[in-house]
Amino acid sequence: MHKLFAIIKKHKNHPKLNSGTGQRVCHPRFEYRDFQPELVSGSHLKFRVQNKSGYTSRFFYQGMTGAFILFWIIVFTTPAISQIEINGSIDFETSYGGKESSFVTNEIVEEFRRPHIGINQFNLFLFAGIDENFFFNGRLQWDTWGTGKLNPLRITLAALSWEPEDTPINFTLGRFVSPFGLYPRRQLASENLFVNAPLAYGYFINISDKRGYWPKAGKEGSYGSSDVGLTTIYFGGYNTGFMANWVIVPELLDLSLTVTNAAPASQQNFTNLQNYAIVGRMGFQPVIFWQQGISFSHGSFMQRASENLLFDRLEKFRQTLIGTDFIAAYAYFELSGEFIYSMWKVPASDARGFQVNTKGDLQTYDLTNYSAYIDLKFEPPFLTGSYIAARYEKMIFNDFTNPVGSTISRTNPWDNNLVRYSAAFGYKLSRNVLFKLAFSEQTFDDSALKKEDFTFRSILTVSM
Repeated sequence: MHKLFAIIKKHKNHPKLNSGTGQRVCHPRFEYRDFQPELVSGSHLKFRVQNKSGYTSRFFYQGMTGAFILFWIIVFTTPAISQIEINGSIDFETSYGGKESSFVTNEIVEEFRRPHIGINQFNLFLFAGIDENFFFNGRLQWDTWGTGKLNPLRITLAALSWEPEDTPINFTLGRFVSPFGLYPRRQLASENLFVNAPLAYGYFINISDKRGYWPKAGKEGSYGSSDVGLTTIYFGGYNTGFMANWVIVPELLDLSLTVTNAAPASQQNFTNLQNYAIVGRMGFQPVIFWQQGISFSHGSFMQRASENLLFDRLEKFRQTLIGTDFIAAYAYFELSGEFIYSMWKVPASDARGFQVNTKGDLQTYDLTNYSAYIDLKFEPPFLTGSYIAARYEKMIFNDFTNPVGSTISRTNPWDNNLVRYSAAFGYKLSRNVLFKLAFSEQTFDDSALKKEDFTFRSILTVSM
C-alpha cells in the first residue's frame, strides 16, 4: 500500500511571511497514513507524491494552466521530499468606489466602481520539507489586480530555503517576501487590518520603469495594458534573488539582507537589463510589547522597452529607499506604522520625448518623495474576535531642480501631495472565516483636485 503525508500540526508561521521576525521558523510535523479520498487535519489535502522513492502523484486539477503545471512539476519531481503541507484562502469582495475611481489611485477599477460582488483573490500555499535542513515554499495566486477581472494564474512565491537548526543563519533562493518594511508581511487579507494597501505600496506615482520621470503616468490608459507608472514599493511585496537571515539574538535582534534582480519599485519578476539591488532590514524588539525595524535598499529598476530603445546604460538610473516600521501593543490596543523615504535618479520624458543634453545623452533628474502611515487597532473585550481600526497616512513629493537645458513641462512638486483617511471593522465569524468592512477617502493639497475617489470595500476571507 502506498503511503502519503498527512498534516497533524499547522505551520506556526505562514511559510511566506516568516522573514525578518527574529525567530526561527517552526516547521510542521507529519505522519504516514494510507491513502483515503478525503480531507484531513482541518481541510489539508491528502494526496500521493511521485518522487525517486516511487510514490505516485494523485493530485488532479481540471483546466490546468502552464504556470500551475510547472509549479507541481517542480514540487513533485524534487527528490526526497518527505513533508508536504498545502493550504489556501479565498477572498470574496463587495466594493463601491467614487466616480473617479482607478486602480492606480484607490485600487478600484473604474469599470467596476459600482456596487458589486466578486472574488478578489484565491491563494494556494505549499510548504514542502525536502529534508531536515531544506524547505520549499510556494504560492499560486489568482487575483483581480488592475483589471477587476480574474487574471491568469501566476506563481508569486517559489523559494528554496536552507534552515539548519544548529546555526542562527539561514538562506533563501528564489522569489520570496521582501524584507523591506512591514506591509509585505501583512499583505494577505487575513493579516491586513484594512482592504487597501498603504499609499507607498498602492498609489501609483509619476515614475515609469520605461520613461523615468513621466508627468502623464496614470493619467490615461489602464494597468496591465498601458504605462501607468510605478508605486514607490511594489504592492505585491515580493523580491527575486538571494536572501540571508541572521538571528543575532533570538527574539531580540535579527538582520535580513537580500541581493535581488531589481529595486523594490519594480513590478517585474524578471529583468531584461543588468539590474540589481541590495535590500535589507534590521529588526529588534527592545521590550515584549514593542517591535522596531529599520529598512534600506539601493538598486536599479528600469526596463528595456520600445520607448527607450535609442538609449543605453539605463541601469545607471536607481532608486534608494530608507524606512522604519514599528508595532507597539498593550492590552486591547495596537499601534503600528511605517515611514518610507525614496530617492530617485531617473531620466525624464514628456509629450516631446526624452530630455537629453547637448551630447544627446539622457539627463538625470534627482527626485524625492516620502510617505508615512499610522494604524490604531482596538479589540473590544465585549466582542471577542472583533477589532476596530483607523489609519492616517500622507504622501509628499518634494520640489526638484530641473537640469540645465531641461524643457520638461511640469511644475513643482513633481506629483500631487495627498492625505488618506481609512477606517475598518473586522470580525472572526469562525476560526477560519474573517469578515472586514473598510472605508477610505483621500484629499489632495491642490484644492483644484477634488476627486471623488472614496472606497467602500468588504472582504470575506475563508482560510483552508
